[in-house]
Amino acid sequence: MFLDLIHRSIFEREALNAIHWSTGAVLPYIGIAISAFLFYSILTVLLKTNGTAMFTLSLLTSDMWAVLIRIFAYHEKVDWLYYLAFATTAIGLIIYSMKDNDQEKQRGGEVVEEQRKLFDEEGGDSLRDSLIGAFT
Repeated sequence: MFLDLIHRSIFEREALNAIHWSTGAVLPYIGIAISAFLFYSILTVLLKTNGTAMFTLSLLTSDMWAVLIRIFAYHEKVDWLYYLAFATTAIGLIIYSMKDNDQEKQRGGEVVEEQRKLFDEEGGDSLRDSLIGAFT
């Protein structure tokens, strides 16, 4: 963000001076900055907790925002297939997240057992200590 501000102040100085700065001109920039910050902050948490597949599937629901804007802002009717597509995508997300959680719990137990075996095989030394000792 700061690099973008520096870039704009150097290369687009004339365009910035030509803008009549008012509240109506500044608020969209602030809104975009806040939404980009929130998107990238929440994205890291989403990717860490659910993975990229869940993120990709969640992007399929973003078209529903366009449908809502079309309904409430433009007062237009939409075809019933939009609702069917959204419901199908939402059901798919729920099924995927339930399956993913079950597999993660199952894998979690296997990983703990493997770590215990490694700990026992090393004679009680921690895995970290044995790895550090191997390189010294």
